[in-house]
Amino acid sequence: MIAFCRLLILIALAGVSTVATAAAKGASSGRDFKGWEVVCDNVKRCAAIGADEDNTRLVVWLWRDAGPDGAMKLQVAADKPLRADQMRLDGHAFRFDPSKAKAWQDKTAQTYAYRLATEDPATISAWIEAAHDAHMMSFGDPAASGTPGVSLAGLSAALLAIDDMQGRVGTVTAWRRAGAAPASSVPAANPLPVVKAAPPVPDLSAAEQHRLIDATYASVHADVEQCDADNGATDDTKGLHDGSRAVALSASEALVSLACGDTSAYNDVSLWYRVRRAPPFAAKPLALPGNTGTGDDGDSVPRNQLTGAFYNTSEGGLISFDRARSMGDCGDSTTWAFDGTNFVLASDRFEGACIGLLMNDWPSVYRTKTQ
Repeated sequence: MIAFCRLLILIALAGVSTVATAAAKGASSGRDFKGWEVVCDNVKRCAAIGADEDNTRLVVWLWRDAGPDGAMKLQVAADKPLRADQMRLDGHAFRFDPSKAKAWQDKTAQTYAYRLATEDPATISAWIEAAHDAHMMSFGDPAASGTPGVSLAGLSAALLAIDDMQGRVGTVTAWRRAGAAPASSVPAANPLPVVKAAPPVPDLSAAEQHRLIDATYASVHADVEQCDADNGATDDTKGLHDGSRAVALSASEALVSLACGDTSAYNDVSLWYRVRRAPPFAAKPLALPGNTGTGDDGDSVPRNQLTGAFYNTSEGGLISFDRARSMGDCGDSTTWAFDGTNFVLASDRFEGACIGLLMNDWPSVYRTKTQ
């Protein structure tokens, strides 16, 4: 099932794979190892993610920051309560100091609400060493009906990929293929890029919103008609759609989105323009850096066409959410911040496996620090 969903997401995102998305946004890596997904972001913080192959009731994450002293974390999530003393590797208990682990219920999580985590390097290293020779991690007897478990077949290769990405192979810090080289030989972590969003401006009145939307549609209606045609709109759904919006960027400029295509689907499509607030309301397609999820693979999709996009006025952020299936447990979510002059890439999350994880649990392929 998971393999099918990985194929589904590649089709649904029009050829934008984890690797392509990561490369376009300055990220380091995105790969799959026998069901273990590895994603590294733009400063080489890496995550390895494994899931219950059949029932998607258990997910395991291993995170590690770049640099000689990069912090690490092991976390497990399930749909039922977890205890550290229930963990089994090929049926054998993995025992560690319970004071080094934390179990809790994440009441904000819509899926996999029960969590167990440790950030203790010695515990994580011991778990990795024990898991190296094991085939399955479970909580409870793996032979019992209904016991959730995660295959460990691709784990070693996934961890080696992280070591290689962070320059750890052959050093005392490596998770796999450690050597005698000191920790000081591991490349230092790069700082996060800094993004400073412009302060919010007063909202547009309803009258000005309608005026800007109508004026923009009048000047670019051919683009909207092409978008309609490309995205399956029927004759009775073509024209100016109800989902069109206008928001203020500054005292002189607004951001206008014109809905297009068949917006009854779970991925709404819209075209985005920067528009002068004074007549003649000159409009130009919005220019966005990085991978917008469309138009980046050599096709004819315009770069100002976004999926599932909206503008957060209070935070000055444009957010797109391209779902690979309707529940939104896989796909790509990108945020651009308006710095007063341009939109700059602020964050991106990508999940290539449709395993019930919602966006807050997706690994990052691009992160920034806000001021």
